[in-house]
Amino acid sequence: MSVAFVFTNPGHHLEMMEPVADELRRRGQRVSMISLAEVRGLKTPQRTPPITRVIPFDIRKRAGQTESPGIELREWQRGSLAKRLAWWVGLAPRLAWLLRKARVVVIPNDAVFPYVELLALTRRLGIRSVLVQEGIRFTFPGGHAGPSYGAGGCDAVCVWGEGSREYFERTGAPAERITVTGAPRMDTIEPARWEARGRELLSSLGLSKPPLAFLSNPIEIQGYGDKAVRLSCFEQLVTAAAPLLVARDTTLIVKTHAYEDPAEYEAIARRSAHPERIRILGAMPIFTVLAAARAAIVMASTVGLEALVFGLPLGVLEIPRHGYAFEYVQQRAAIPLELAKLEPGLVTLLDAPRAHAAPFVARHLHDHGRAFANVAAVIDRLART
Repeated sequence: MSVAFVFTNPGHHLEMMEPVADELRRRGQRVSMISLAEVRGLKTPQRTPPITRVIPFDIRKRAGQTESPGIELREWQRGSLAKRLAWWVGLAPRLAWLLRKARVVVIPNDAVFPYVELLALTRRLGIRSVLVQEGIRFTFPGGHAGPSYGAGGCDAVCVWGEGSREYFERTGAPAERITVTGAPRMDTIEPARWEARGRELLSSLGLSKPPLAFLSNPIEIQGYGDKAVRLSCFEQLVTAAAPLLVARDTTLIVKTHAYEDPAEYEAIARRSAHPERIRILGAMPIFTVLAAARAAIVMASTVGLEALVFGLPLGVLEIPRHGYAFEYVQQRAAIPLELAKLEPGLVTLLDAPRAHAAPFVARHLHDHGRAFANVAAVIDRLART
């Protein structure tokens, strides 16, 4: 084995890694995929060639997975005893064995458990490392604990666009290690290819017209308050949107993040003035949701960038005491949704034509359609050095 990809999220991590791995195989590299999904309470999917699962059981379950095995410990926080025990007793020996023939390890994050520990292990083993940007990057609130993303000491850093390069240089990544490659996961975004799936979703929901989509993410893990803040923002949005949804005979669909509990959103929807106008979606590709929608709302998520690629008008919900995350609003690529007066922003969003945010998208997505090859070239060079 020459190159090992290690991931914890079998969704977007795997979606960005698989096309790169395929390209490396075409270039003659031996590639393995190693999953730590169970550390996050997620499931390693079946693939051919098979993905190696590091642990055969869940270390912890995520919210909404009460039926699955695992433990949810209060002390499961950064630097906790639980994490240290999990690493030294189980993960470190197993990963050292799995990586014994690797020349390069590819990771999506260098600032959180278990990637921080994994990088220390690769340095001890003499294995080179590549960080491939996993999502939009922006400076987290001052109270956010832990190392900065991109400053973990990887031998190479593959970033999505010039906007990302600016972020990584600010946070301490050496400029000579940064390559603007584009985003491999985004290479497959061709809205026309998803239109049929979007229509199927509308049909399954019994909707005759495209809905407004709220695309949530757990902002508390980014340092923005706690879960109560996130859910309060959603409830305020629902309260303001309900009469508009009725007046315009439309619907709000809600796509939750894998680390969120959909039941919490369902409870808020049931309390709303018009619960029949709010639909909480199950698991499905985010591109299917975007293909079905007329406009999108995010808080601090990469999905906003994906919505702009689909040409959707974008609204960004204000985060209390922090304003608007990333630079969607600041670069005028999105409509600000101020919590104190949501209705005007929602009206503007619902009346907006298709988005034309090509300069913004180009700033954050370099060489669309060829990013997978650009990332593979960086890894291939390191593996052959």
